[in-house]
Amino acid sequence: MVETIPVAEQLQELRETYRQEQERNRRELDEIERLLRQTQTEAEKLAQRDLSASSQLRNLQANIDRFSKEDIRNVFTMVQEVQVRLASVRLQVEQIQAKQQRLRSRQEELATLTGVLAQVEEGVRSVAGSGSAAGPQVNDTLISEVIQAQEKERLRISLQMHDGPAQTLSNLILRAEICERLVDRDVAQARSELASLKKAINTTLQETRRFIFDLRPMILDDLGLVPTLRRYARDFGEKYNLEISVVVQNMDTRFPRHYEVALFRYVQEALNNVSKHASAGSVRVVLDALGNQAQLLVEDDGTGFNIAEALVERPGRVAMGFAVMRQQVETLLHGQLGIESAPGRGTRVVAAVPTPTG
Repeated sequence: MVETIPVAEQLQELRETYRQEQERNRRELDEIERLLRQTQTEAEKLAQRDLSASSQLRNLQANIDRFSKEDIRNVFTMVQEVQVRLASVRLQVEQIQAKQQRLRSRQEELATLTGVLAQVEEGVRSVAGSGSAAGPQVNDTLISEVIQAQEKERLRISLQMHDGPAQTLSNLILRAEICERLVDRDVAQARSELASLKKAINTTLQETRRFIFDLRPMILDDLGLVPTLRRYARDFGEKYNLEISVVVQNMDTRFPRHYEVALFRYVQEALNNVSKHASAGSVRVVLDALGNQAQLLVEDDGTGFNIAEALVERPGRVAMGFAVMRQQVETLLHGQLGIESAPGRGTRVVAAVPTPTG
């Protein structure tokens, strides 16, 4: 008990640090939103000026004999200046929106992290107050694991954003600029490019929606764990060419929100492991909430592995995914995680957690 109290104080201090960062982020988001509105307004005004300038340019080209060289030079200079300024302001809008999205994502991460820390802190104080050695043992190692898991997830998200939506949006902007230049020169080609651009934008939208769903599916809050698992399994199977079946038994009511989030993340990590390591063709997900215990099984027909060798020889690879699942099941839900695997015989992971009451 003497060692537990300082840990609770460290957790409280850490949670307060993240709360303060949340407040700073909130203020910065307010400023960003004001700046974004101003810049978007400026971009809209410049777009109108660009339309007007382009109209003048077309009129000049149609009646070029009526204008002096000075008039022609002035119109071309005006058009060029407006287009350069418009491109610059649109780039500013894009950069501001990207920063806004990063801040919003960080706010969601901080909210999740402070919530987890609050639960852990409460558990530590309960153990300390009861004077019992039973229950979850929380120490500096757990704090480190929580922080490392958060930083790892933040890195994963930033890499996915950079290689996915951010890169695609940059390409879309370039293609839009090409269409803009073609409008006055080749209408037919401009229409063809616009049709292609529309298709690319729709593809990007679908990819972004899948990315958002992976981060935090809204359906989990609205409809619950079972519909979310079915939807995620379907999309994941299509993406990685896996046949995934979801079997649900004895689920008459919904679990509390934190249960559903933890169990969904467990399945998410299990399927990620299958796609990365298993070379599987099919996966079975079974959720059974009979009696006072809920079991969630994820089983694949992949290559399997020697558990003892994998944990000893490659702790930074195979063990990493299991560590995340163990944190969801054992640390957050006070359940147990079991792993069964052998070379050539696939892998089976089973989470058994006490059924929440009340």
